[in-house]
Amino acid sequence: MCYIFPVQALAIINAEDLDLSMDDNGVAGKMDFSVSGSSGNSDKMSSEASGHLIWRHAQHLEMLAASINYGKSSGVRDTNKSFVHFRHRYAWNEMWGLEAFTQAQQNEFAHLKLRTLFGAGGRWSYQSHGLSMHVGVGSFYEREVLRVVANIAPVTRLWRGNAYLALGYAFDERIRIQNTIYYQPAWKNPGDYRLLNDTALNVALNDRLDLKLVIEAAQDSQPPAGVNKSDVSYKTGLSFRF
Repeated sequence: MCYIFPVQALAIINAEDLDLSMDDNGVAGKMDFSVSGSSGNSDKMSSEASGHLIWRHAQHLEMLAASINYGKSSGVRDTNKSFVHFRHRYAWNEMWGLEAFTQAQQNEFAHLKLRTLFGAGGRWSYQSHGLSMHVGVGSFYEREVLRVVANIAPVTRLWRGNAYLALGYAFDERIRIQNTIYYQPAWKNPGDYRLLNDTALNVALNDRLDLKLVIEAAQDSQPPAGVNKSDVSYKTGLSFRF
């Protein structure tokens, strides 16, 4: 049985996955699943499914990531969010590269009807003796449509900076840990920023199946009215690699 403790994460998401790094040309992917539920004194149900797919060919890499999370409590929906993210990377050499990306997502209980964005940036990578480190700096343009209030759907359009640090370490062939930090300030108003810290521990059960533990902390300095500035989530699930 896999468990997830659902909370309403903010608009920023983690699209990095260091477990899917590969040196040879080809295709690789993984699927993550988690389900939890209870009945009787407490009637709850929550499920999440996500996937990553990468295709490496020569100096190019394409990555597709998607996730959907749905839950109910006492028969009332309290979780409904999803996203899809596509990224292209071009490697100059083993350390330096460029990337371009686009994304769409929604989160009903963060008042986010639809967020779309596209952007680009540079990336520096380092790997040695089980340690991997990636630093990305760039920018993107986003358009957000919030939940309809009084027949009006507020829409915002702006440019944001995008910086991230992704660290991974393999203790041995079975146990791996990774931590990713994102920082996304608005160029016009640096006080309007989003911050995400995502930590994941993977324990290999066999050649294809992992047990995955995740702690995610997110902050939005200027969220929609009625939405908390900070969220913390904890989840445990299974990850299938192919």
